[in-house]
Amino acid sequence: MSKKKHTRFTFQSLIRLAIFSVIIFFLISLISNQKLKFSMKTDPTLSLDEEQSNFILGKTTEISNNIYQSIPENSRKQLENLNQNQAVLFVQEKINSIKEASVDFPQKQIKEIQKMIIDNIYQNTLKSIDSP
Repeated sequence: MSKKKHTRFTFQSLIRLAIFSVIIFFLISLISNQKLKFSMKTDPTLSLDEEQSNFILGKTTEISNNIYQSIPENSRKQLENLNQNQAVLFVQEKINSIKEASVDFPQKQIKEIQKMIIDNIYQNTLKSIDSP
């Protein structure tokens, strides 16, 4: 039978944890402050000139008008008044509140992670001081 070794939290472990935490803190700070710049190169063969894009826009508008005309009158009226529907207004309000809450979400998460790391180090330090 193999005996399990009991792991002790020593001063040396605390120093290693502190160094690791400082490195992680600086990496998180560096990543959060760094702005990524992507330069997208477009292929000139894939770009549409203005005449082609106007043709495509005209066709899609024509198709959508034909579809709209084929819808019964009652359904057209309901579609026109859709933005006044209570369910749609409720969903739109929820989407807006989610958008407002998600502003600076990554920065808030980074701050929370930093707080948890510091709190964890603090708790481990207290435990190591209190333990014999």
